[in-house]
Amino acid sequence: MELEDAYQQQLSHWRATLDSGAHRLGWKIGLNPAPVQEKLGLSRPVVGHLTSATLLGADGSHSLAGATAPKAEPEIAIEIGPDKTIAGLAPAIELVDIPALPGGPDEVGEVVAGNIFHRAVAIGSSVRVESPEGAHMTFSVDGRVVAEADVSDYPIADMIHTVADTLDEAGERLEAGDRIIAGALTPPPDVQGGQRLTLDLGSLGAIEVQLAR
Repeated sequence: MELEDAYQQQLSHWRATLDSGAHRLGWKIGLNPAPVQEKLGLSRPVVGHLTSATLLGADGSHSLAGATAPKAEPEIAIEIGPDKTIAGLAPAIELVDIPALPGGPDEVGEVVAGNIFHRAVAIGSSVRVESPEGAHMTFSVDGRVVAEADVSDYPIADMIHTVADTLDEAGERLEAGDRIIAGALTPPPDVQGGQRLTLDLGSLGAIEVQLAR
């Protein structure tokens, strides 16, 4: 499937989800590691959608029922302001189901059409800053640190441009109030029911997700 057709199929599903009563939430970056893009012949990350249908509630709980290869991605959520400015940043954890990454360029379209492995997302409250400068990420599973990283230089502006350009090409647009979860900050660990996930971004705040058994 060509990427152009894949985005139209994905956006058709997005519109149907909104028509069924879900609320627009924003967008997600996928396949952001440079080696993955090179292997798949991509010039930039791909883009998926987010709605309230998969947004975790205040208790942050999520069931992995039906998942075959669940993983958790620690991410930065960007709140978009007027004229594609940054209104704030927040921690986010995306739950994905990745049985296998695309084996080559011909498989990318199917992944994009299926919303890039998305299963659910938890997003914290925005901190009114425009840059992650000084932020350090700690991602823990059941209190055990599984990943750490300095995210001061994470390319927030590039991710906004990627989403805006991709949507423009597909006939949609980035709007003020949208959130963008800007891609996995580190390789996502495998997860299972009963685990507690904690993402701490220091000055940008922290968030937890409890995976149901």
